Amino acid sequence: MIKILSIIFLLFPIVSFCNEISIPHSLKSFSKSKKLMKEKVYFDHQITFYCDCKYQYIEKDGKTEAVIDPISCNYKPYRNAKRGETLEWEHIVPAHAFGSTRECWRQPLCEDSKGKKYKGRKCCEKIDPIFRAMQADLYNIQPVVGELNGDRQNYHFGIIPGEVRNYGACDFEVEGKLAEPKEDIRGDIARTYFYMEDTYNINISDKQRKLFIIWDKEDPVSEWEKERAKRIEKIQGNKNKFIE
Repeated sequence: MIKILSIIFLLFPIVSFCNEISIPHSLKSFSKSKKLMKEKVYFDHQITFYCDCKYQYIEKDGKTEAVIDPISCNYKPYRNAKRGETLEWEHIVPAHAFGSTRECWRQPLCEDSKGKKYKGRKCCEKIDPIFRAMQADLYNIQPVVGELNGDRQNYHFGIIPGEVRNYGACDFEVEGKLAEPKEDIRGDIARTYFYMEDTYNINISDKQRKLFIIWDKEDPVSEWEKERAKRIEKIQGNKNKFIE
């Protein structure tokens, strides 16, 4: 009886997660989403988001790897040459930003094979279908130079005084706990945040909202942004209504 009650108790958080937000698509895995982005969305547009660097896939030790062409964008690694040569898929709204709103991120609801309780991203991936949907949502994923993904971490976007170029010609800056992207993708970022807020109730601070409203107006939707959204809608079945 005790074992049965324990199982029921563990299932309750999952049920509450499912009823809290309507899941807009059926994707459940970040790794699967990255493969879909590669094969169904960016197959003919192999250009990174922040720096416009071209990238290509090569075979190495029996595995396929995506590598950056730094000459195509005059990119120069700052502190991590290896990640500066590698393509990574980044969440524009960071996993911490949407994960920290989930109980599984804050409370040790999971248990490993040794009986040790744990929380955070791995726990949410295991028991929270809402988190899995947010993490796998294609609208929130962009191809970027790995070094920039690492340096940005989970920092907010904003405006940084001056124009320091730590990454060669790439117009991307990180200072303190703030990241500043180039002007012609700022609207893309704003509309991604608006979509995540509208779809998953992600909180946007008043300061960020004011900035994103400006970015949305100053950087209108491009043809590629429309095509990207069209391809994602075909896969996921839901729209980003902020891209028209």
